[in-house]
Amino acid sequence: MIDGALNVLILLVILVGLVLLHELGHFITAKRAGVKVHEFGIGFPPRAAVLFRRGETTYTLNWLPIGGFVRLEGEEGESLDKRAFINQRLRTRLWILLAGVIINFLIAWVIFTLIAFAAEPTWKVRLRTVMDDSPAAVAGLVGGEYLR
Repeated sequence: MIDGALNVLILLVILVGLVLLHELGHFITAKRAGVKVHEFGIGFPPRAAVLFRRGETTYTLNWLPIGGFVRLEGEEGESLDKRAFINQRLRTRLWILLAGVIINFLIAWVIFTLIAFAAEPTWKVRLRTVMDDSPAAVAGLVGGEYLR
């Protein structure tokens, strides 16, 4: 029972971490493009707490710990604010939308690179058993041997 709960907790930590990095890609790109960002949320609403406010952005902690979000001005439709997402050039909007996906690819590249550097390659294969009259036995392979 405790193992299952621990596995769920580990899954949530990894999932929230990956989603937050994904959303951070959208957030940073939007900020650099001059788009007004209302909220950067950890988890999904309802809101549990306001962590802090910096400039025009509110950073929040929400009750459903399965992700996160960035709320941009004009993201859901019309806005008269010239800094709204909807009022940006198509190229800028595409960069903001693609930033999360690009971060996902970078994270995957970093993870696989770390695995490749940390892993110790196995060059030997050990045969447990060789069935009689099998192609392996005909080739002269014997159970318990290491192949190189």
